[in-house]
Amino acid sequence: MKLSKLILASASMLLTANLSFAADATTSHDKLTAAEVGDLATVAVIDKSEILIGVVASNKKISSDVIDFANMMITQHGNNLTQILEMVNNLHVPALQGGDSDKLATGGKKALMTLGALQGDQFATAYVNAMVTGHQAALDLIDQHLMKNAKSETMKNFLTATRTVVAQHLEDAKKLQDKMQH
Repeated sequence: MKLSKLILASASMLLTANLSFAADATTSHDKLTAAEVGDLATVAVIDKSEILIGVVASNKKISSDVIDFANMMITQHGNNLTQILEMVNNLHVPALQGGDSDKLATGGKKALMTLGALQGDQFATAYVNAMVTGHQAALDLIDQHLMKNAKSETMKNFLTATRTVVAQHLEDAKKLQDKMQH
């Protein structure tokens, strides 16, 4: 089995997995509310979707600029997902679910199927356009919903840092989009 197929299969399992952690007997001073856990689940689904489509993009015959962007998405969304998993583990969250995670997972799967079927320049254009649209939507979600739900300092700090990275991804995607149009 080719490595890329193995990665895609593994990433696909991640997308559909219900991430659960055994609760430790100790308690934490900075507990997350149910809404915050749901919001982390939502961000985790976004990260997983970005990783999956990035893997698909990195295996397409497209420009090196788009492949470099896709590889950055894989790495940086992987880092964010790792932070989420460490946070919920450290705060003894028994299951990472709720929020808009189910709805976003369904949308992510549809986008993956649609984009994955495209080839060459058609794929590259659709992928970069999706990155602009998706990262703008993620910024709007953070600003209009997630930050308003954030009660704990842990969550506020995480979302502030995540927002900074998402804004940079949007800027990079727009630059790439502009470069491809000229």
